[in-house]
Amino acid sequence: MRSAFRFGIAIGWLVIGCGGGSTVNIDPGTMPENGTYTGVYFSPQYGEMHLVQNGSAVVGKYKKDERSGKIQGEAEGDVLRFEWTEYKAMVSNRPQETRGHGYFRYMIDASNGDHILKGRWGLNDENSTGGEWNAYKSRSREPDLDSIDEPTSGGESDSIDEEVDSSGDSTDDASEAGGEEEGDDIF
Repeated sequence: MRSAFRFGIAIGWLVIGCGGGSTVNIDPGTMPENGTYTGVYFSPQYGEMHLVQNGSAVVGKYKKDERSGKIQGEAEGDVLRFEWTEYKAMVSNRPQETRGHGYFRYMIDASNGDHILKGRWGLNDENSTGGEWNAYKSRSREPDLDSIDEPTSGGESDSIDEEVDSSGDSTDDASEAGGEEEGDDIF
């Protein structure tokens, strides 16, 4: 229920705050068969990313190292235009916030059938001048927006990295998933 409420708030913000700011016009094509932005993705640039699509609206969160962020945007065909907000925990209780726009094109890699995103991001109203933002989609994981929290300080652990089980012991998500280490293909 809490996730549905947050999703509703995000969609409302999207309707009010989305628009303008694109510096590169990307013409949408047809979404590939069985394609949907809903999923868990791994990006070499920005780590683990969870996206949820409801109609043409897409919201998501991502996390890599000391930074985490939110994405919200509108899908048209195989193109997702989005706004992003990123938080980087550098000083305790003072996360740095950065904002911008970007786009993804949803594709299927003909060589292996992987669903991938190829895109770019930009600062403020620009959507492409910051750099590449690419990702590949997990074939088995389901998105969980609550698993990625915005940092409250530079010294606290985040829920995506560490959880406390009912006995009070700290556990690492990778060890619970069968012992995969970072770099193993868990997607």
